[in-house]
Amino acid sequence: MAKTKKEWRAIAANARRTGKMANTLAKALANRYAKRWRFVDFLGPKGRESAGIVDIVAIRKCGKPPTMAGLKTLDLFDIILIQVKGGSAPGPTDNDIKRLRLVGNEYHAENIVLFHWQDKKKTAFQKLDAKGEWRDATAADIFGG
Repeated sequence: MAKTKKEWRAIAANARRTGKMANTLAKALANRYAKRWRFVDFLGPKGRESAGIVDIVAIRKCGKPPTMAGLKTLDLFDIILIQVKGGSAPGPTDNDIKRLRLVGNEYHAENIVLFHWQDKKKTAFQKLDAKGEWRDATAADIFGG
């Protein structure tokens, strides 16, 4: 049976709420362990999801001595790229993973992370490994250092 315009609007509104909640939860859960990390999310007009493969960038000053001449400790940054999936949104496709890795390489990201949230069912962080597979991780694993 075909859905009415009103039903489609309700579905779209629910998807927006779910996406916003997933984004908020990802940052909130990460913040429990992310002492020096700052989070930048890229919401579009009216607080909705925007285009692009990365939903949140986690960034902090790098405390390691730089390998490039002329720089001092804390001149550089550590970066983590986060993609957020909420509700019944499908996981990243192979093409999505390829794009995430390309962006990660461009910015020398420390990790590429996927955050899943389904209301009353699932909350999970995963890290992309060298083989391009998602591995379960905790916020402490990702942001605790």
